[in-house]
Amino acid sequence: MLRLARLCLGSPALLGTRAALSPGWQKTSWQGIRPISSTEEDCTAPLPIGGLSYIQGSTKLHLMNKTVGQCLDATAQRVPNQEALVVLHENIRLTFAQLKEEVDKAASGLLSIGLCKGDRLGMWGPNSYAWVLMQLATAQAGIILVSVNPAYQAMELEYTLKKVGCKALVFPKQFKTQQYYNILKQICPELEKAQPGALKSQRLPDLTTVIAVDAPLPGTMLLDEVVAAGSKEQHLARLWHTQQFLSCHDPINIQFTSGTTGSPKGATLSHHNIVNNSNMIGERLRLHMKVAYGTTENSPVTFMNFTEDTVEQKAESVGRVMPHTEAQIVNMETQTVAELNTPGELWIRGYCIMLGYWGEPQKTEEAVGIDKWYRTGDIAKMDEQGFCKIVGRSKDMIIRGGENIYPAELEDFFHIHPQVQEVQVVGVKDDRMGEEICACIRLKKGEETTAEEIKAFCKGKISHFKIPRYIVFVTNYPLTVSGKIQKVKLREQMEKHLNL
Repeated sequence: MLRLARLCLGSPALLGTRAALSPGWQKTSWQGIRPISSTEEDCTAPLPIGGLSYIQGSTKLHLMNKTVGQCLDATAQRVPNQEALVVLHENIRLTFAQLKEEVDKAASGLLSIGLCKGDRLGMWGPNSYAWVLMQLATAQAGIILVSVNPAYQAMELEYTLKKVGCKALVFPKQFKTQQYYNILKQICPELEKAQPGALKSQRLPDLTTVIAVDAPLPGTMLLDEVVAAGSKEQHLARLWHTQQFLSCHDPINIQFTSGTTGSPKGATLSHHNIVNNSNMIGERLRLHMKVAYGTTENSPVTFMNFTEDTVEQKAESVGRVMPHTEAQIVNMETQTVAELNTPGELWIRGYCIMLGYWGEPQKTEEAVGIDKWYRTGDIAKMDEQGFCKIVGRSKDMIIRGGENIYPAELEDFFHIHPQVQEVQVVGVKDDRMGEEICACIRLKKGEETTAEEIKAFCKGKISHFKIPRYIVFVTNYPLTVSGKIQKVKLREQMEKHLNL
């Protein structure tokens, strides 16, 4: 989930405050940036080249070599009294000048309690003022913010904190049924008797500092106390010194991809990734005059509609390629660029590509080749105008008797059935055809139908080989902690249910 705020120099634009950082990346010197004209990013997007599914985004907008902190500083100086942040459920309203003051104190406070540039701080909790404050404060101080899913339980939390070596963890006492302190104690029983800032945990050896957002708890510091400590002159001086050594190419945030297979991977994004992607989103939305496709690994947005696009174009595609971004659709069998309107795997290249998966060089190499193309794993098609449509996932593709079948296409089709609330299509094993199609259908409340009626509905509307052999009516689907449907597990359930 992205948090957005207008912080970029020039026309106000979007900044993902759940961004990304990590240690030991290339350093570059800061460079001056001219204000960007809002007219430079217009709706005359480039077209595919040579009749193939390859396109390169406009380069009229200049890439910005600025850190998140520099963006906040510049905006606070330019429009200090403009409202910057509104958190209705906490009754908080801050101008840019007020936000910068609080962010600077929080950043200074984090350094004062022993955190250093490159350390990882986990933010665990729901949308809140503290979330925004920590994202911006860590960026100001060169600390790497780790986005911890607010729904994580003890085992998932332990995996995340150990994977990236979190030195600090920030969380509220609870959110809905989530008792964060009690969950943490399950894997860190030492916390209750620890001195604040001096935790020594057997299972979490890197974790030394636990910060409570809204209530004093044993073994923790209170966030208000950390911010108050940061207002002292000597700590602010340390912050300003630290900022002299920050680069826009430093990592800023680690976001764990909640994939439907395997363990989550920590995609590491830089100031350069986040600032530029946010600025381009704002330009395309024309926010200066008054929401897209992407992946965590792409900072995240790589395709997006223009405000001038028709309703049909917005409904039937994920838009057109973003500036300074290359995209191509690759035939998975021949590994060549696919013709227009032909499905293949979507590859992305450009400034937006992540620095890598934290601590996983092999998985990084599998995702990003030496040619710097990021393999999204998404199956897509591109038309003559450069509009891109996502039709499925490569791992979800069903091969039935030599025919490639894309579940997303069938799922879209079934949603026009008046009795269908939701549908997930998976391939199940078959001795003769290799795979057969199984449609797992959740009906609307109070509706009833039969498998035979569903198949009859398909005839004459879709190709015969796309009509599912199996129709199974379900009431729910197996989900990841972030709510994504686990198709691998669903396939296993269906094969067991069908005695295959």
